Amino acid sequence: MKLIQKPKTLTEEAFEILQDAIINNHLQFNVLYSATELGQMLGGISRTPVREAAQMLEKIGIVKIEKNKGIRIIPTSFPTMIESFQIRLMLEVPLIHRAAEVRTEADIERLNALFEEFKLQASSENITGTLKADRDYHLALLQIVGNQKAIDVISNTRNQVLIAGSATIPTSRNCMQTFDDHLELHSAVVAGDAQKAADCMRKHIINTATLLINQESAKRDSSWCNYSTSEYLNWL
Repeated sequence: MKLIQKPKTLTEEAFEILQDAIINNHLQFNVLYSATELGQMLGGISRTPVREAAQMLEKIGIVKIEKNKGIRIIPTSFPTMIESFQIRLMLEVPLIHRAAEVRTEADIERLNALFEEFKLQASSENITGTLKADRDYHLALLQIVGNQKAIDVISNTRNQVLIAGSATIPTSRNCMQTFDDHLELHSAVVAGDAQKAADCMRKHIINTATLLINQESAKRDSSWCNYSTSEYLNWL
């Protein structure tokens, strides 16, 4: 039986729109925005849902609310990015192991459809479309297990990485290379090979982390240099 979907509140809608605006660089780092200004950007909504959305964003480390001044978007630091990938390894790897164990024919059908869309966007070198298809595919994998709290945590950590200023596309790899990095993972989940699926997810996360941190180190200050990704991730 299909469940009735609860309508989103203005605060929830503001949260999602602001988060997307930050990820897509429509709002700038270290610029103070007032709740009134952001409300106008969101179509003229009142300050209250904007402030509440900003408080939600502050909890996951995306903005800083400065009392009587405004809302400032903060760039992701090296420790925050490393912690985000560590959280993904802690949660996403065992969840994908479980997903491969319990996936149904209906799950496989949905995954195949999303994977084809992922391939279509990647083969067209559509960066925005590829990033969305990548996100939707990972979300579908996690939804097989159905732990919404874990899904929320993983989604927030992925977004923290994206607001570092960029994804690995197109600087460190192209769209098709991003898609290809999921081929073994998809095959393992479809085949029900839980251990291989978990191993592939771990490899995928560490590969993405290494590419992105090397990429960001090349353009950040000295605090990003001389770090070995393996030192922080291989123990997991």
